[in-house]
This record gives sequence, structure tokens and C-alpha cells, in this order.
Amino acid sequence: MGPLTTVLRLPLYICLWVFAAIVLILTSVRLNYTLHLPKGDPLNNGVDFFDPIVAHLLACSLLALGTIPFVMQWVPQLITSAASANLFELASLSVIWLLWLVGCVVSTSIWPNLSFCFQFAPCRILTAMMAFAWLGWVTLVGLIVIAVLTAVKKARPSRSPLMVEWAARPGYYPRPSGGGYSGRPSANRYMVPV
Repeated sequence: MGPLTTVLRLPLYICLWVFAAIVLILTSVRLNYTLHLPKGDPLNNGVDFFDPIVAHLLACSLLALGTIPFVMQWVPQLITSAASANLFELASLSVIWLLWLVGCVVSTSIWPNLSFCFQFAPCRILTAMMAFAWLGWVTLVGLIVIAVLTAVKKARPSRSPLMVEWAARPGYYPRPSGGGYSGRPSANRYMVPV
């Protein structure tokens, strides 16, 4: 992985970790509020409930927080190949991206404009939760772009020779010392003249 992708990748993962932690906290606060409504609360006539999309965003943030240590290789892995690690990163980011997109879109369609109730803390919590969910999704887009560019960079062109890089380097094979090596190919002793 090149230095530019490393310089971009680590800050984006740190941002994703921060945004996922904030979404985790905000969704927990929202679930705690809706599952323990005080008597006489105008929301849902004081009857306890929970928003499934808030639980969905909670699961997405937990999934993101749990995946980051594996992708950044802070936890020992069974994957030893760089290509397999890149594929794991791309697959996990794609799944989290899709889940966060669903959570962001559905929550935005349910609560498109909460400016009418900004004087209440639950509305401000919902607004902050959706804002940080969208910021996490944008961060995931950046990470997926970097992962795709890294995967494309590692891929070989379709017409490239099928040989290993170390074998193609000039000077890899040591020249034999002495023995009349002239630099010309010697006749193969197994060839039979026709």
C-alpha cells in the first residue's frame, strides 16, 4: 500500500471510529428515552416504544466499531495474503456502507425536518444522530474509494506475462563463477537432433 493511501486511510478510519462511537451513544440515548417515556409525555401518549431504524443504526455503529480493528490489522488475523486482506476490507466496507445507507435514508425519510421541535432535547438528539450517521456514511464512501484504488493498483493487466515479479527482475539469478560462462545460452543436452 502506497504512502498516499496510508496517509488518507488512517485518518478516515479514525473519523469513522469517532462517528460510529457518536452514533452509538446517540442511538443508545434515543432508545433509552423511547423505552422509558415519562408519564404524561406527549410523544406516543406516554406509551413506551422504540424506533426500529434507531436500533438499525445502533447495530450499524456496533458493526463498524467491531470491524475497524480487523481491517486495520490491529487484531491478529488468519488472513496472510495482502490481496485477501484487501478483499476482506473491501467486502466489509461494502456491507457496512449498504447498511449505513439504508439507516440514513430511512431515518431521513421518517424525520425530514425537525426544526419545529428544536426546543426539546429528543429532537436535537435525533438531528445529531442523523447528521453523524450521514457523516459516517460519507467517510465509508472515501474508504471504499481508497480500497478500490488499492485493489485496482494491485491487479495486473490482462495481457501481462504470467510470471512472478521476483523472477522477472534482472540480476536475480546469480551468475555462476568460472566454468567458462560466456553469457550465451548453452546447447541443451537433452535435445535430440532431427
